Amino acid sequence: MKKMIKYGHSNYVTRNKGSLPILLTCPHGGNEAPAGVAERTDVLTPSTCSGANHFSTGQDKQTIDITLRVAQRMYEIFGEAPYVVIADFHRKFIDANRPSAAGTPNCAFVSEAARPMYELYHHCIQYNIDQILQHNNNRGFLFDIHGTNGDIAHPADLYIGTVNNTTLQSGFSRDNLFTSRGLVGLLGNNDYLNTVTNSPFKLTVYPADPATAEVGHLNGGHTVRTYGRTINAIQLEIQSKMRDDAELKNILIEELALAGQLQRIIRAFSRAFWSGSLAELFVCQPCNPAVQPRRV
Repeated sequence: MKKMIKYGHSNYVTRNKGSLPILLTCPHGGNEAPAGVAERTDVLTPSTCSGANHFSTGQDKQTIDITLRVAQRMYEIFGEAPYVVIADFHRKFIDANRPSAAGTPNCAFVSEAARPMYELYHHCIQYNIDQILQHNNNRGFLFDIHGTNGDIAHPADLYIGTVNNTTLQSGFSRDNLFTSRGLVGLLGNNDYLNTVTNSPFKLTVYPADPATAEVGHLNGGHTVRTYGRTINAIQLEIQSKMRDDAELKNILIEELALAGQLQRIIRAFSRAFWSGSLAELFVCQPCNPAVQPRRV
């Protein structure tokens, strides 16, 4: 019988304490209405909540399913599970990817009854980051998983956000996201065979190379900007067709799960004798061929 990750649930927050030096967060996929919490409105949200904090109540559909399945595939491939924090509350009540700290505009909710849920979500993120850094020589990765309808000027299936390299730690550049598989076969724009239409499909990522700037409104929100001060934080914006099409979603999940190979970078950097190249760390570990998408 396949071993499944066992999640904890309380106060509309789902989480897992893993052992991989990787944290998956998902702030906008929830669909639950917390009792006693008023819906957010543009009128009641401070006018200073603009730009990266612009008002929105839309749900990032399928992102919880993607987050859970990526975590499970990492567990199956690598024998270790990532840390996971998921907001189960709907974004129209609480936006977990907006600031609400003392001294800053409250862009996350309009009802104080929401504060315990919002703070639990971020407490779990901080706790998990502390655990990752403590056990991995102050190194690790956070992937904040979102959904998008894309950008007309820069069409892609997946958008990467690191606020143009500023949410990555010294010693790890955005260039490294384009050297391998994991986030990577993905970033290498591999061809796949869509077995439903029997036609080739190419996953596309923006930016497609380390020299290109990220799309401004997709380059990273509150979560990666806050926690990217201490851990490598990367926002992943998944285009709607990749979330709505079952086969394309399976391809995406398989590729994102291979980002678990980043553990090899982290653990190799912890060894004083390491002197190899970054690319050597990304030799693909064995995967279950029965569930892998077919490449052409």
